[in-house]
Amino acid sequence: MFNIGDKIVYPSQGVGIIDSIEEKEFLGKMKQYCSIHLINNNLKLMMPLDRLLSSNIRPIASSDILDNALDHLDTFVHAVDDLNHVTCKERIASNTIKFKSGTLKDFIEVICSLTEVKKEHSLNNSENQMLKSTRKFLIEEISLIKDISNSEASDLLDDSLSVI
Repeated sequence: MFNIGDKIVYPSQGVGIIDSIEEKEFLGKMKQYCSIHLINNNLKLMMPLDRLLSSNIRPIASSDILDNALDHLDTFVHAVDDLNHVTCKERIASNTIKFKSGTLKDFIEVICSLTEVKKEHSLNNSENQMLKSTRKFLIEEISLIKDISNSEASDLLDDSLSVI
């Protein structure tokens, strides 16, 4: 399970740190709640501990897993030809599912596929927003894993993407 001080990824919310685990009363029942501080928007969330798993919250990836993923981005790239055979609506639906799952692999797949599509033609507003949000979350995760600034994490991601 999770402990105080754990660095986590909360899909569709961002990267954060578990500040505390405390018991609170809600609707007459005592429950344990997890206080999560989201890093780059100063938002604090209180979530019942029993909902953590169903919300797809996960620990940040290890440095080794991240390095391996960034070194092998080419395995995440679908052929542009394949991407052009699906409609924009289908791409958005697929990428939304991946974004909400919140796994490192899914974040990278969304970024790689939308980056490839963007090379061929412009993205619509929904796809641009999806790319921007997914990049933001991945950059925040890289920053925490490597203990570097968001700017350095962005450069690291861009360097990895430049070889695909």
